[in-house]
Amino acid sequence: MRRPLLFRILPGRLREAAFYRWYNPAPRRWYPLFRAAELRFAPGIHMRLVPTDVVHGCIALTGLYERRLSKRVVHLGRKGGLMIDVGANAGYFSLLWTAVNSSNEVIAFEPSPRNVELFRDNLESNGLTDRTCLYACAAGREEGRLDFAPGPKEQTGWGGLAAQRSEDTFTVDVRCVDSVVATDAPVSLLKIDTEGADTWVLMGCEGLLRKHHIAEVHFEQNKPRMRALGIGDEDAADFLGEVGYEMAPLSDPGGDVVDWVATPA
Repeated sequence: MRRPLLFRILPGRLREAAFYRWYNPAPRRWYPLFRAAELRFAPGIHMRLVPTDVVHGCIALTGLYERRLSKRVVHLGRKGGLMIDVGANAGYFSLLWTAVNSSNEVIAFEPSPRNVELFRDNLESNGLTDRTCLYACAAGREEGRLDFAPGPKEQTGWGGLAAQRSEDTFTVDVRCVDSVVATDAPVSLLKIDTEGADTWVLMGCEGLLRKHHIAEVHFEQNKPRMRALGIGDEDAADFLGEVGYEMAPLSDPGGDVVDWVATPA
């Protein structure tokens, strides 16, 4: 099944906006696209996706998600190296990274059981299992177990560590990135998207960061969910400054959700 004509003729920079304006949620007639959606920035790579999910709908109908970050992942990936993908969901960014260079490797973290199943299926169907190490757990500032709220059933990317236990939460294992990645290993890219806990993930990378072994970090501040977890708005900046990294905003720093990039100072 081909994508809607609109997304085949629009320039790439306009596709996401058109999706969110006219095709969100995805009409049922387009659900067959979710069975094997080809990625715009990695031709020949296909993903199995969830039709009710907004992010998956964007990928299925447009072939991409977060165009700016996708292009950055592909640009860095072509140079080769290791990417750490925290909050990997169904594997979109990990698939981009491994697809663009046959020597690339990924270490990924994803605690949601449904997403883990999708991710593993997408790796296997594209023949990329051997270069991706998937940890079916959360990443954080210390080892242990924490409550996890999966979010609405129709969405895959709204789950995150929970401030309070409820009937919907369950406990997940938490690992520090430093505990699974050798601190002398060069990391080309660290991408974090954990719906509020990104600062804790950074703190669990302290060994790698202090040695400046991570060349580039992309992370998100979801301020309402950070506050629920007791994470301050300035905690990430303070920590990254202490370990010798500079931050720059990629979206409005006054917003509730802010994207950032950090590099060694």
